[in-house]
Amino acid sequence: MNFKDLVLQQEYNSLEEDVIRDFFIPTLSCSNKYDRAAGFFSSSGLAKQTQGICEFVKNGGKIRLIASPQLSEEDIKAIDEGYKLRDEVVRNVLLRSLKEPVDEMESQRLNLLSNLIATDILDIKIAVLKTESGIFHDKFGVMTDADGDEVAFRGSMNESENAYYHNYETIDVYTSWKEYDRVESKKEAFEKLWNGEDNTVETLYFPDVKNEIISTYRKNTSIDTELDNKQFGKIRRPSNVKEWYVSIPSRVKIREYQSEAIDKWETNSFRGIYDMATGTGKTYTALASLERFEKRKGDIFAIVVCPYIHLVDQWAEDVEDWGMSPIVCHSQSEEKDWRKRLLNAYRRYRSTHKSCICLVTNDTFVSAEFQEIVTNISSDMNAVLVVDEAHNFGASKISLILPHNIPYRLGLSATVERFGDPEGTKAILQYFGEKCIHYPLEKAIQENALVQYEYYPIVVSLSKEELQEYEKLTKQIIKCITEENGKKKISDTGQMLLFKRTRLVAGAEEKVSVLAEKMEPYKEEKHILVYCGATKGFERYKGEKERQIDVVERMIGNELHMSTHRFTAEEDNKTRRLIKEGFADGDYQVVTAIKCLDEGVNIPNIHTAFILASSRNPKEFIQRRGRVLRPSDGKERAVIYDFVTLPRPLNEVRFGDIDSDKALVVGELARIYEFGRFSVNSSNAIELIEEIKSTYNLNILNEELEFNMEVEYGEG
Repeated sequence: MNFKDLVLQQEYNSLEEDVIRDFFIPTLSCSNKYDRAAGFFSSSGLAKQTQGICEFVKNGGKIRLIASPQLSEEDIKAIDEGYKLRDEVVRNVLLRSLKEPVDEMESQRLNLLSNLIATDILDIKIAVLKTESGIFHDKFGVMTDADGDEVAFRGSMNESENAYYHNYETIDVYTSWKEYDRVESKKEAFEKLWNGEDNTVETLYFPDVKNEIISTYRKNTSIDTELDNKQFGKIRRPSNVKEWYVSIPSRVKIREYQSEAIDKWETNSFRGIYDMATGTGKTYTALASLERFEKRKGDIFAIVVCPYIHLVDQWAEDVEDWGMSPIVCHSQSEEKDWRKRLLNAYRRYRSTHKSCICLVTNDTFVSAEFQEIVTNISSDMNAVLVVDEAHNFGASKISLILPHNIPYRLGLSATVERFGDPEGTKAILQYFGEKCIHYPLEKAIQENALVQYEYYPIVVSLSKEELQEYEKLTKQIIKCITEENGKKKISDTGQMLLFKRTRLVAGAEEKVSVLAEKMEPYKEEKHILVYCGATKGFERYKGEKERQIDVVERMIGNELHMSTHRFTAEEDNKTRRLIKEGFADGDYQVVTAIKCLDEGVNIPNIHTAFILASSRNPKEFIQRRGRVLRPSDGKERAVIYDFVTLPRPLNEVRFGDIDSDKALVVGELARIYEFGRFSVNSSNAIELIEEIKSTYNLNILNEELEFNMEVEYGEG
């Protein structure tokens, strides 16, 4: 067995998992090389170091361990008084750390340790800082298996009894076949330390300390490779217990509304739609549904379809976190042999009913090579099709290829009704079945599934030049509108003009200066998101304008001196993961985005959002709000600044302006109403709505705005 045969989590913590049994024993059993940089040196820690290595020793493995002396204030003072005293002080500290075993098992562990040192299976070096008194306290490790694959880990887990059993400690895990660069950086760091090439840390040999370990703890010369089995028992499930493919991790708590949705899906013969506000846990609800399905049916062949590569990769993280090894199918998949693996999984399921799960993008799903598998799925298979962001499947090309030979179906969406496409919405409902849950935003906030939020609409207007272009485009659009059977229709040329006008509004120049003003109080804050428009604004001369996101990033960095990174379609999947980690850790105060965060991306740490541009499609701005309201540690509420663009300042509106301004004004009013009505400071939005309506003499009830989120003639 090698690393790729294991199901590894991305994180382990000592309060929710048995880290020795769940991580160290399985991985070390597959290893033949183990490099470990630990924290403090102690006899108890050294004894714990031997846990899980019995199979490793049988594999002929070698261990290199770097540890740090636990220096007292007196020790540090002695070192500071003279460099020549350092080695003597460190040696005394190390010897002082070798204490009597606390029980018989620790005694046996230390006997094993001494034999590993005596036979050169385990080698130890001690790390001390070169330039100042203190301790080396980096904690990471790298394991290698017979295939040359590697597993690296890093975190707060020390080789000490407290770390493994008493404190809340965590380790993050990386694999060379998925996160090559991260594993490689750990390998290089260890080699530098071990070979004395690090600029800040010196690694020292203390042969007399190693000899003291052997003389103190060695009872015999036998290497007891059954010690792990004696202490932990054999790590396997009883033969009479069904090993389920999908299981809910102990740390995941399924809420009542999620359980009710799963119950309804089962009652509906495992068909239906989860219509849940963005951020309320659609992915986990779907995974828990697959768990229910497998336990009812005995096995499962699951296909999960997502619109974008980054959503598939995010699903992969969650699926792996639930203990499964998904087949990831798309053009940029790190599994270059995914076609072969999928075909083998299909054949294995047909012959042995071995469960599996496949994650695929819309584009790959409709491809001929993938459809060859899909079309061969028979009704006697327990095949489940899960479609994330199911509203995308109303498109004619995709809806025509939805497989009717897969009997069990689940659609996920925060906005299942398709904007301007009632036929597409009907097709989705007909294929998946009725809604098993409708969990809107207001209910999610009431039940603390999402955080409360403050909403501040920020009014900006077009410049004189932009307004002239806006009015010119509006006149051209009107000429492209016809009426048939009492319904207004717009030509293809008109649609292109609408798109151009929308980009003009999105890129209004005043937005950047107002953004700088509004962000000034947040210069020392972090976890800030800025949504930009996919626009350069009004281009009078070719090449004159920069993209809005470029201007915004330069302003944030150069004027506000804040750390920032963009999250767009231009970044690859690896970069996106690093951006998310840097944002969560506070390395980046601000993340700028265009559309890439609109569907499915999970960054719950966002506390404050500045929305410079919004589509007229309610699906998109509703999803953006949900993205900001996801709960996270220390996040009690979110703050949203929404840039409302009007053709002209309100004090300059004149009689008759409503004729050219109405489409934009009504669309903005609808969004203000939608965002404002569930906020904790809803009066702000209501006051602005009334001011705009009064200025333009608009006779429309606020409640009617809910039905006016589709701009006239379908502008979006």
